[in-house]
Amino acid sequence: MIVSVFGASGRTGQAFIEAASAAGLTLRLHYRAKPSDQVPTSSTVVVGSLNDPTAVREVLRGADACVVLFGPRPDARIPFCAAATKQIIASMHTQSLQRLIVVTGAMVGDMPGNVAITMRLMRLMVQRGAHEGMVEDRIEQERLVRTSRLEGWTVVKPPRLTDDPPSDAVDMAPNLSIGMRSRISRAALAAALVREVQSPQHAQQAVYVAQR
Repeated sequence: MIVSVFGASGRTGQAFIEAASAAGLTLRLHYRAKPSDQVPTSSTVVVGSLNDPTAVREVLRGADACVVLFGPRPDARIPFCAAATKQIIASMHTQSLQRLIVVTGAMVGDMPGNVAITMRLMRLMVQRGAHEGMVEDRIEQERLVRTSRLEGWTVVKPPRLTDDPPSDAVDMAPNLSIGMRSRISRAALAAALVREVQSPQHAQQAVYVAQR
């Protein structure tokens, strides 16, 4: 399989590259600047702006699936996730690519009953400390994916991310219980994403994911 990856430079992106390469996937990686870290020799690197349709199309060229892993840093002031995701979705339609996995977060958007009240309170604190437009940007990103008219979209919503070792003891479901102790390592998340790429189980669903 050929998988396009946006957000390759982040820690989650690096974990996904490692897991996907180990699984034998061929990767087309997007970077906004020339990568300082070594990438797998079987990967194709595309450097360019997320706002550049030509660069986005090149990342997606010939791919079987697309994985979006970018997100704002804690001190970010300029929203970009929704606009970049919109550009990716538009390019996917022009190339008849249907499989899209977008990682957001457990505290993004609506919080159904499976999310503990403590997480709802935590979200209020996070929202109050966020710069203007940042919260709305992530909500809009999810909305764009849900309404994308792609047959194979999936939104993955992890809780607290850690740098612990990988684990196969991972649950992923739309109604997975999420609380303040919920967590998942980036390596475990990456492995779960690879499994979802190889064998889709949650098409047209927003799912929570956490380690047991």
